[in-house]
Order: sequence, then C-alpha cells, then structure tokens
Amino acid sequence: MSPDDLSPCPQCGAAPLDGKTCKDKYGEILALEFQEPAVFGAVHHITVTCYNLQHPDFFSDEAIEWMETSLRKIIEEGLSPAELRKSAGKRTGEGMKVRRRTAPAEVPRRSRWSMTVMDVRADNAEVYVRDIRAWARSILDDLSGDDCRQAS
Repeated sequence: MSPDDLSPCPQCGAAPLDGKTCKDKYGEILALEFQEPAVFGAVHHITVTCYNLQHPDFFSDEAIEWMETSLRKIIEEGLSPAELRKSAGKRTGEGMKVRRRTAPAEVPRRSRWSMTVMDVRADNAEVYVRDIRAWARSILDDLSGDDCRQAS
C-alpha cells in the first residue's frame, strides 16, 4: 500500500501525513514521552486522554464520559497525574467498565476535530507541551459545542 492509498481515520477524521496515520503519529509521540519522561512525559496523561477521546470505539460510554470529565479537570482545575490515577483506580474499583463489550452503537459521532494528534509538533519540549495542551483545549471546546456524541 502506498502512502497515497491511506484514508482518513474513521474515528478522528485525520488525514495521513507523510505516509503516517494518526495511530503511527500517536506511537511516535508516546515513544518520545517514554524516552524523555521528565520533559515530554510531563503531559503523558493529557496525550493519552486526548487520543482516546478521539478514538473511542474501544471504550465503554462510561469510560468516555470519565475521560472527558478528567480532561476538563486536568485543563481547567490542574488535576495532577497522581490524582488522575487515583480517580481511575477508584472508578474501576467501583465497577466502571473501561472496555466496550459490543460494537459501538451506530449513532452520530464527531469525526472531524479542530485539532488531532497529527497537529502536535515535537520540535522541542516547549512546543510539544504547548501543542498537547492546545489539543486538549480544542477537544473540550469541540465537545462543548457538539450535539453528535457517543450514546449514553
């Protein structure tokens, strides 16, 4: 398959760039976060939440709702990675199912976003952190004005 044969992602709508899909780009930035955790990894909790919100088919509706709420708390209230892990542990301990057990319902869902993982630059740590935070903010803004959401 040539790079020209790649289609936009059916979940986030991002077009391939330089022969790479959004999944490829996500893998690259995760590797960067793990290679330099003190610098790039400082926003890992945001990166994962953003990507998963834009690629929700694997997740239960309850998990998607939790991720959106958590992202809002991270960006607007300064929720720390430790607090996020504690919240996740508590919710799963209370029975929150993370994985979707059946195929996602055929309901309208956002397939175009103002910003996706493909827009994140890794020129240096400052640019990277700024782009990850901008990506998170754009997701929250898009969801705030969105009537097309996952089924409840």
